[in-house]
Amino acid sequence: MLKNLRKREGFTLVEVLVVVVILAILAAIAVPIYLRYVEGARSAEAQEAISAIYAAAKVFQAKTGTWPSNVRQLEVQNLQLDQVTRDRWNFQIVSGGSTGVTSISATSTGRMPGGAGKIVKFTVADGKWSGYGID
Repeated sequence: MLKNLRKREGFTLVEVLVVVVILAILAAIAVPIYLRYVEGARSAEAQEAISAIYAAAKVFQAKTGTWPSNVRQLEVQNLQLDQVTRDRWNFQIVSGGSTGVTSISATSTGRMPGGAGKIVKFTVADGKWSGYGID
């Protein structure tokens, strides 16, 4: 009778639990890394648009002698952002008057998959990015 019990094939409860624990540990490590990656990819869209806005602001200043106070002024001067980008992000230019643009920020709208209220900011003086999806 003992020989019949030992010939049974399959996994024991302990073996199954060990596998489940290992999978849980791997998931606990992988999920936060993946979420940071997704945030970085989403903020890259705003960073690209902010770079285009800053370049257009410099062209605007060269043509008019003044710095723009909002993105609509740049759209008149032929700044073209994708409709998807405009739907997902609201852009704001902070100008120091005659000293130029001090910062440009993008705030996500409700149409952005990551949710509304996420902010990506570019500070012109030091050339640094900060905010959502940026380490």
